[in-house]
Amino acid sequence: MNKEEIFKKAQRENIDEREEIVKDHSLRYAYGVMAMLTAFFTFLRSQSGQPTTDLIIVTCGSVCASMAYRYYKTRKGDDLFFAILMFVLCVLAIIRFIMEH
Repeated sequence: MNKEEIFKKAQRENIDEREEIVKDHSLRYAYGVMAMLTAFFTFLRSQSGQPTTDLIIVTCGSVCASMAYRYYKTRKGDDLFFAILMFVLCVLAIIRFIMEH
């Protein structure tokens, strides 16, 4: 390979890496917004006596899936911890949802 081929290959790899970083950050913002909206609508529904477990199930399930995938790819312990935590919360919410109906 000559210098120009190496330079072009490095540029493509940098662009790919940047896209991955942007995707990761966008998911973090999406989770933050999802958590805030879930908290807001859970509060509103609880004030009117409506069940809230369905919102909690969707949020915990989504975060669990993402953290489990991250752990599978990176093997980072904190990703595993949050995946397990969200899984447990999701299962508890599902049990509560079933018992309410």
